[in-house]
Amino acid sequence: MDAPLRIAIVSIADNDFRYPIIGPTIIAKSVKDNCKEVKVRLIDNTFEEVYKEVKKFNPEIIGFSTFTQSYQRAIDFAKTIKNEIPNIKLIIGGPHITTLPESFNPIFDFGIIGEGQNSFPELIETIRKNKSVSKIKGLIYFKNKKLMKNKLSEELGDINEIFPLEYTLLNKGYFKKKFIPEIFKFGIQMGMMTSIGCPFNCRFCSIKACWKKMRFRKISNVLEEIKNLYYDYKVRHIDLFDDLFTINKNRLIEFREELKKEGLLGKISFSCQARVNTIDEEMLTVLKSLNIKTIVFGFESGSDRVLKYIKKDSSLSLELNKKAILLCKKHRFNVYGGLMIGIPGEKIEDMDKTIEFIDFAKKAGVSRIWLQILIPCPATEIWELAKSRGKINEDFYKDTSSTYNKEKPLLLDPDVPLEEFIKKYKLAKKKCQYFVYKTILKTILYNPIAILYFLKDSPLYLKRFFNFIKQ
Repeated sequence: MDAPLRIAIVSIADNDFRYPIIGPTIIAKSVKDNCKEVKVRLIDNTFEEVYKEVKKFNPEIIGFSTFTQSYQRAIDFAKTIKNEIPNIKLIIGGPHITTLPESFNPIFDFGIIGEGQNSFPELIETIRKNKSVSKIKGLIYFKNKKLMKNKLSEELGDINEIFPLEYTLLNKGYFKKKFIPEIFKFGIQMGMMTSIGCPFNCRFCSIKACWKKMRFRKISNVLEEIKNLYYDYKVRHIDLFDDLFTINKNRLIEFREELKKEGLLGKISFSCQARVNTIDEEMLTVLKSLNIKTIVFGFESGSDRVLKYIKKDSSLSLELNKKAILLCKKHRFNVYGGLMIGIPGEKIEDMDKTIEFIDFAKKAGVSRIWLQILIPCPATEIWELAKSRGKINEDFYKDTSSTYNKEKPLLLDPDVPLEEFIKKYKLAKKKCQYFVYKTILKTILYNPIAILYFLKDSPLYLKRFFNFIKQ
């Protein structure tokens, strides 16, 4: 009997916060479920040295999943591995190659556009049998130096087929106690999704290109995963990674009732992502009853004009952002929020308004605000604008795609002086540091024993600290 085919699913993106990356986990589960005589290993750089572990596992096929920011790193890694194991097959998938297939690098043998949970297992069996790949949907590859693109695959109709996740594939380090900033405690935390996609169409977001429509898991399917996490892995806090968890109030009420039936309501706390125009008293009452502790918003800008432009939604406003914060604080939620700078059409006075918004958030008791420089993602309106300005070139993936590269803000309008932009960026970042220090202090005050946990995991926190300083 032939030895099992060794398949490694690799993620090399930075992951300082120790959340499992869901895409690669879905693909690893799909391979395990649909391919015969395979040995599957999920390897990421959260707890492991990826290169060292890949060498030890000695796979015959490696699947990568990358965002645009980590694509160059995947190319470099692939070149190193291919140089040492020439016969290895390398397959690239994920949001970047899906939204920009023309950037496919020949160091990879194949690329998969779109949802790969069906195409990847089919490709593995085709490689094993040495058959033609021309009929595999969503596949791209070079043939006689020409880029070939097979017919696109259809979206998976029922996403319940790919969930719950297979947690036995994850490194055991994910299930050790750690600091959970959303609840200012130490415990076992995990992330999961109850839906895929978003109904909105912000100018900077590529979600629509990856998930064309919003799809929901059955509540019974969600509960199956939560029970697994609670009873088998002792998870007590779950980050809901849905792009917009608060889109359907009735579904959340159903979710609450099912948690109650299972005797889990109140025993697990949650964090979720929301949009300010889905927040009202009734929604917050439902979220409170679910034991949601932290709500995360994309505030984006303190300038009303810039906010409406970048979110492509005239119903949004600075006042609505502020109202959502005050409502959430009234109901005693932790509020997190993201802001951007270097947005097309943004002037110095708009940046000043964003800085003023950070001051408002501080006074209102927001738990965390972070600031990033807007970068263009493929398959978005912002990407096309950056291209028209001549900002997208071969060096894009190497350094300018960083959301902290203040010297090269790709979307800053040409009439805005770079020196002034850098000053405003530094001032805003300095103000955002307050929220980090506040979290650390609050944790130690509420839970002095936390110092022992920080010391125990000092290498991780030092890494996060140096990344924080670099930013």
